[in-house]
Amino acid sequence: MTSFPWKYRPITVICLFVILSLCTVTGASAQRTIEYIYLAGLEVSEQAQAATVAAFEAANPDIRVERIRVQSNYLDRLIALIASGTAPDVIDLDMTYIMSFADERFLYDLAPLVQQTPSIQLNRIAPPILEVFTVDGKLFAIPSLANPSVYVFNTDLFEHAGLSYPTELYRRDAWTWDAFRDMARKLTRKSPDGRYEVKGASIHLPRTWVFANGGAEFDDVKRPTRSLYDSELSLQAIQFLHSLMWEDDAAAIFNALSAQIGASDTAGFAQGKLGMATRWISVVPDFCRVASNVGMVPYPKGPSPQGHYTTDLGAMGTAISKQTRDLESAWRFVSYMTGPTAATLIAKQPGRTPPRPILITWLPDSIINPEIYPDLLISATSRLLSVNLLDLYGVVDSELAAVWRNETEPKTAVTEIVRRTDAFLKKNLQ
Repeated sequence: MTSFPWKYRPITVICLFVILSLCTVTGASAQRTIEYIYLAGLEVSEQAQAATVAAFEAANPDIRVERIRVQSNYLDRLIALIASGTAPDVIDLDMTYIMSFADERFLYDLAPLVQQTPSIQLNRIAPPILEVFTVDGKLFAIPSLANPSVYVFNTDLFEHAGLSYPTELYRRDAWTWDAFRDMARKLTRKSPDGRYEVKGASIHLPRTWVFANGGAEFDDVKRPTRSLYDSELSLQAIQFLHSLMWEDDAAAIFNALSAQIGASDTAGFAQGKLGMATRWISVVPDFCRVASNVGMVPYPKGPSPQGHYTTDLGAMGTAISKQTRDLESAWRFVSYMTGPTAATLIAKQPGRTPPRPILITWLPDSIINPEIYPDLLISATSRLLSVNLLDLYGVVDSELAAVWRNETEPKTAVTEIVRRTDAFLKKNLQ
């Protein structure tokens, strides 16, 4: 009997097609999608965000991340999404938003998941940064960015004034308020007609000086009940800054510099008109447009026994919504984005600041000591995180502004700060 195998070929082809189609459908359905919402920044920041997410997807091909970029009114958008039951799986939170969402009705406590995931190496994140996102013993977000503040200094101006670099004093544990004051005085120069050629230093965050002396703004940064601005340690910091400005004529609050040197702090520093300036480290490249090398140090420590080096945090954290339908995928994404692998990527991305002791490589070559970055993380302090922080800081800033203009004595200003903020807190329990 003669066989005719060609008769069976169409059936075989059809079967193979069906099998391949089923495999394709099965493979496609195996890929899960999660949503990730974050505040969109400048183009360079958006490129960095996209690159890090792409790296996660490459390492986890079964998960697709849908990025939800919000360019304005981020807090209002989050509140609306949560209220409507449509919150994304993963949420980026600025540190100032944590007390608005630190509730297990809205976010997962990530501590149990961290305990099951030793590869995240949470112990490598500086404790002050972790504390920001920990409320009532629950970890509601894991730090993804730190952005500590830093003092930068112009090495040419220091050499011209015959001064040691602040970095040298810092290495000897001698970077103190007295040293800062002496340097600011000697850096300041005026022309014969009284115009400033160089201003010694700018002041940006008075609260960080309070912390550097062992003081505090409030009794609790998350749920304050009273102000501590009239404590001896806090008052001493305000008096010190006032004397730098008005007795020594060696420093100015950053937003008053234009009237004195004809430029902002970043432009004035770049033009060689400002010896020491401070902002968060992501802004440091703006200061490095000067034709000089630039050094970095934390805020100097105050004279009290509790004095210590400080920086101010501008941290971000990543959280998981209680509305997620895929906790496993959401956690894989969060543990990657806040873990050591992503931190290594972030350290190479312009303006990005991992909360881990990793050398950031995007700083300009003119920076003489980029290795100080881990020290800045350890020295981190937190601003007020209360849900009413804008109201409370509105009072603080308005009263201190009169001090910087030399219209009010420091003692009078801090007394008024305490009176007004305490009255507010009694009416607005935290």
